[in-house]
Amino acid sequence: MSLIAELQRRSVFKVGAAYLVVAWLSAQAAGLAFPAFEAPAWALRVFLFVLMLGFPIALVMAWVFDVTPDGLKVEASRGSDTRFFAIVGAIALLALGWYFLGQPSYTTDDPQAQEGPPSVAVLPFANLSGDPAQEFFSDGMTEEILNVLVKIPDLKVAARTSVFAFKGQAADVREIGKKLGVTHIVEGSIRRDATTIRITAQLIRVSDGFHVWSETYDRELKSVFAVQDEIAKKIAGQLKGSLAKAEAPAARTDVDPLAYEEYLKGRKLYRARDRVPAAIMHLKSAVARAPEFGQAWASLALAHEVAVYFTTPLEREVLGEALPQIKAAAARAAALEPEAPMTLHALANVARAEGRFVEAEDLYRRSIAADPTYPDVREDLAELLTNVGRLDDAQREADALVELEPYTWIFLNRLGALAIAKRDVTQAERAKALMKQIAPELDWGLLYGVQVALARGDLATARTEMEAAWHEAPAVMIEEYGLWLWSQRDPSIEDGAALQAMVSVYGDSLYAGLRGDDGLFFDQVSAPKTEHTRYNAFAELRGTPRYLSHPRAKQMLRDYGFEAYWRARGWPEQCHPKGEKDFECAAVGLVAGAK
Repeated sequence: MSLIAELQRRSVFKVGAAYLVVAWLSAQAAGLAFPAFEAPAWALRVFLFVLMLGFPIALVMAWVFDVTPDGLKVEASRGSDTRFFAIVGAIALLALGWYFLGQPSYTTDDPQAQEGPPSVAVLPFANLSGDPAQEFFSDGMTEEILNVLVKIPDLKVAARTSVFAFKGQAADVREIGKKLGVTHIVEGSIRRDATTIRITAQLIRVSDGFHVWSETYDRELKSVFAVQDEIAKKIAGQLKGSLAKAEAPAARTDVDPLAYEEYLKGRKLYRARDRVPAAIMHLKSAVARAPEFGQAWASLALAHEVAVYFTTPLEREVLGEALPQIKAAAARAAALEPEAPMTLHALANVARAEGRFVEAEDLYRRSIAADPTYPDVREDLAELLTNVGRLDDAQREADALVELEPYTWIFLNRLGALAIAKRDVTQAERAKALMKQIAPELDWGLLYGVQVALARGDLATARTEMEAAWHEAPAVMIEEYGLWLWSQRDPSIEDGAALQAMVSVYGDSLYAGLRGDDGLFFDQVSAPKTEHTRYNAFAELRGTPRYLSHPRAKQMLRDYGFEAYWRARGWPEQCHPKGEKDFECAAVGLVAGAK
């Protein structure tokens, strides 16, 4: 009888198939249960090894014994025994080989020894509350856990936008981990019910997809910080082999749950630059409920700083004068959390608004050093460097920013602003294409070509670019196009209507300069509404190059802090010192015949 026929007769195939099914189910259950009970990594390995060794043993038992009505009987030996036992021995050797050689992530007490430095990506936690409106809460919790992990020394943490790009995707975590370049993935879910939350979190090793640790937390909303800190500590503990001396940051004092909710709502709107007045109201509510909440104070300062770019004149009137509110909120944040990245960012914005550009740059860099994955501060540093004319340094920061957060339109705008400053047509086209993908509803990208041409003194090309932008997106370009016509003295646009429109369009000095109204141009650059954004003065002068040598320009650049910065950190190509007490600026890089 052939070996196959003998295997069938002795039910070896049936026993083997049944064993494999049971073993597979057992392995899946163990992969979830062992981490939940915080079993060491080697325990799961041994369990799997036992399951693998059990397979050849089960085959031998099926071969040797036969189940009869009279009980177990030993089968008589046949000539095929030798071949069968050779096959079974080979299977056992494969199990031993897997145990000792085939699982490098298990062959040491330090999993990262085979995987490189420890790194983590925190995937967006799933919102299981049954209410889509609670998405802000699960997203906010994800970001906060990420922020705590960032503070652990020597731990690389994937940036927020990079991980949020995978939100809602059902991809294999091993594939996601490889794309993000991390050794571990944190994923989980949040269920919120009135004043309680249930958070389930699990740490997964990318190399093999096994769960290293998982846990479920049932807490009152008042203890959200405690849960975030505890999850971070658990993760740090699981990675302690590579983080030998590192510990998770000290626990934070929890804040009023309603204040925390208001903070998350405000923070989400601020980062999206969506309904900024509403963001400010949420953050004001947060600090009113929790005056000790440093992050909320810093976020309030940051939201007030950007409001001028994203509000109507009436909204700005309702919000009140920006600079005093920025300074007050930043000061409160500094009193509570002086070295927090967000606090340093807010303080840097105050220094920039007051023309203390050297101090602002240093504070921005301190914030980045405190949290290299915090993108918002990089955007403001790139903006400052662009505005003072350090374009190569600005390009490096902008490129790093977009690499860190490639899907945020406000960060992509840094590339466009640099293209204008460098008069770089190629970069302007690239930035425009990226902006069109991310935020097609905005006119910022559409104007890059126009502004690059104007910075080069090429009015003919600027006219062509403006016409093209107008035809491409008339709905979003109508106000800008109307001001362009007014600047070209088109009789169809009345002065009164244009001047009224200029009040609501930030950067309106450009059109006054194109019209040739010197007084109006300089009045717009120095208008009270722009008091805290006068760091843009040099950029506005570059945008209409003929004004760089105007006497009023020199006084502005001196009064607003540019001269002091240039003497300390270096001069832009348009300006140079004349001794220790004077300097001069002039247009450079204009097209032939431009004035």
